[in-house]
Amino acid sequence: MSPEPSGGRPRKATGPERPTYLEAGDVDRVMAVLLALISEVAAIRERLDTHERIAVGGGDPAPDVVEAYVADPATEADREAWRDAYIRRVLRVMTEDLKPTPGPGPA
Repeated sequence: MSPEPSGGRPRKATGPERPTYLEAGDVDRVMAVLLALISEVAAIRERLDTHERIAVGGGDPAPDVVEAYVADPATEADREAWRDAYIRRVLRVMTEDLKPTPGPGPA
């Protein structure tokens, strides 16, 4: 069983298959919206990170300073790791459905 958050509820729903809410053609449109939102949230997160790094360095995070900010390689690596984890979390339901289910064990 999955680890339980505080409150004792399982992290994954149990029971019947997930309900179907959309027709096949609607799925592409919803995915386009979802991917656009994922991209926007990632951009906002990166901009917030820039503000925080400038502020920690004692600078004034004015718009022109934020626009001129160039991240060092370590910062870029941190941001890339965050984006990868974020995309995995958001798209987890879809990627779990793509994983092969384990077959019967050795006989």
